[in-house]
Amino acid sequence: MSIFILKSFIFDPIFTVLYFPFWWYGPGLLKRAKGLAKRIKNLSHDLALKIMFINLLRPMFGEYSRSGRIISFFMRCVLLIWRLILFSLGVIFFVLLFLIWIFLPLIAIWQIKGFL
Repeated sequence: MSIFILKSFIFDPIFTVLYFPFWWYGPGLLKRAKGLAKRIKNLSHDLALKIMFINLLRPMFGEYSRSGRIISFFMRCVLLIWRLILFSLGVIFFVLLFLIWIFLPLIAIWQIKGFL
């Protein structure tokens, strides 16, 4: 019983504290990087960027007249530019979150050191 108490209350917390940086910058960082790539891919899918590029020169609503083609092209260009702006803002946001993940322990240590 005393070995279990010793392990549970002394060795496990020490191991957890010492293992934390290795996990944070090892498997934890890899998991966050994969999540970042998945979020960017999902954002591209949600904004239908690939479909917008493929259908850029195709007339909207089956309107094959000259004016329909011109209006469709410019309308799709406006939509594409807007979606590319949204995509860029989303990517910047996700990359900033990833960078915060990387630097958060260092900032915490720096703040703790400042109070000592």
